[in-house]
Amino acid sequence: MRIAIITLNYNGKEDTLELLESLQKLQPTSYELHTIVVDNASSDGSVSEIKKQFPEANILQTGANLGFAGGFNKGIDYAKVWGADYFLLINNDCLIKDTDLVTRLIETAKKDAKIGLVSPKIYFAPGFEFHKDRYKSSDLGKIIWYAGGKFDWDNISSIHRGLDEADSGQYDGEEETELISGACLLIKKEVLERVGPPAGGFDESYFLYFEDSDFVKRVKDIGFKTYYTGKTSIYHKVSRSTGIGSPVTDYYHTRNRLIFGMKYAKGRTKFALLRESIKLLIFGRPAQKKGVLDFYMGVHLLHPGSVQPRRIEYPLKLSIGIVNYNTADLTKKLLISIFNKNSGFDPETMEVIVLDNGLIDPCKDKIKEFIHRIKYLQNKENEGFSRGYNKTIKFSRGEYYLMLNSDIEVLENGLYELIKTEDEFVGNAVLGGRLVFPDMSSQDSAFHLPTLSGAFGEYFLAKWGSYFMFEPESYKPARVEGLVMACFMIPKKILNKVGLLDEKTFIFFEDIEYCRRLKKYGVPVYFASQAKFIHHHGASTQKIGLEKANEHLVRASKHYHGIFYYTLLTLVLRLGQKFGRVKTPTCRWTKDD
Repeated sequence: MRIAIITLNYNGKEDTLELLESLQKLQPTSYELHTIVVDNASSDGSVSEIKKQFPEANILQTGANLGFAGGFNKGIDYAKVWGADYFLLINNDCLIKDTDLVTRLIETAKKDAKIGLVSPKIYFAPGFEFHKDRYKSSDLGKIIWYAGGKFDWDNISSIHRGLDEADSGQYDGEEETELISGACLLIKKEVLERVGPPAGGFDESYFLYFEDSDFVKRVKDIGFKTYYTGKTSIYHKVSRSTGIGSPVTDYYHTRNRLIFGMKYAKGRTKFALLRESIKLLIFGRPAQKKGVLDFYMGVHLLHPGSVQPRRIEYPLKLSIGIVNYNTADLTKKLLISIFNKNSGFDPETMEVIVLDNGLIDPCKDKIKEFIHRIKYLQNKENEGFSRGYNKTIKFSRGEYYLMLNSDIEVLENGLYELIKTEDEFVGNAVLGGRLVFPDMSSQDSAFHLPTLSGAFGEYFLAKWGSYFMFEPESYKPARVEGLVMACFMIPKKILNKVGLLDEKTFIFFEDIEYCRRLKKYGVPVYFASQAKFIHHHGASTQKIGLEKANEHLVRASKHYHGIFYYTLLTLVLRLGQKFGRVKTPTCRWTKDD
């Protein structure tokens, strides 16, 4: 059984280090534990210090401040790909108190298949109580912050049971509860597989505050139970993340309370919320007024005071993603070329992720000499090109992500030249290397986005490269509209902006669709001529079979163009093939070695 412990850091280095240190208290179990620290573009040196003090932790840099919702979603995605059965989300301002925390939470979750979420008893960390003068010194460390509770739907607020009470064992049982705390939350895998929308995680439009309430509501709506257990506990440095009464708290609590209430509350409560929002708009603090305005305007942006650091720390420079489908021998060749001392690969700053896309001719046995040097993943069945590579993207930790087809080989300094070129663009461009056949002859890899005018121009006006693929004649980086994804480098910050590959097609057109999106977002694409790679063109496609491959190609083309445009384009292409001035290029595939 695999348990992912996920925490989120944003300029909270000291708190995160204390949490990680406290995790060492957890008693050994038969479970496989994986600690994931998601960093939301901190500027306080968090990443390097966490990496130094806790090298076993998996640091995941989001590349931007995505808030609690977006940050935890990245961690959840990473843990899903790893294969977690349970996801333990802990705020970085918490501290482990009981050594049996994980064991007890899972024991509760296992008591009923319908139990989807479990939270433990949560104490104020000593010194962080709301009313310090009320308690005896012997009670410090035993003051309850959360022991279950309920949600007040009339006022859209949480009510913590036991708040400010000294613990004397009054809440030591296990029971179903309406209120779950996002400060420490165990989630079953089955919940994330079924909950939605948004599928499998928190609604990122909240950014922070009420994202956990929204998640719990959706989980309960699909039939899962939410439980509290008083048999184990943690400490919480309450309001360390944002600060009590801070502008950030004012803004997001005001805006998100309106979002949540108008989404789920009864009509009477909605009316009361709208009336209250008018009062805040007139008499509220500046951040509250801004929160109300943004709610009415439908604005889901960062808080006005949020500033992205100039330089974001990443745990790694480069992540290489490889998806194998029935090409084990070629995948081995690729790994040999990557780990060749002349490729530019640096094991200290780079990682290689290999995904076996199905159990037909898996590569694991053939690449066993590299298993300890890579991150190996396996799908039970072939999920297609985009979905497979998206998994490797979600599991990547580098500043740059390099997609390599399994039928690629890295030539001398290939990786070095790509990274050097990307650094020159300061991570603001997508790159592709120069592809060659095994005999070192040139291979076309650049293209213009397919259009009716492009097809007509190529066939009837002999405009070279207006529809068919071509190789730019340049020894410097050449800007193009599109590049094939056999060798495709995407910086993490561009992935945040543009998104993952389109999974609506099994294979084909994913490169064209993505390059169209890049153009829409104003992201340049460059052909990096100095970075050279051998491409055994068509090796994976031949394994599918030509007839099946053609079916996928037609389906993908219809999805990309739409039926009407696809029909017109097909007509122009057929006329061009019959009457055009230019012949259709012959597809040159590399024969199996």
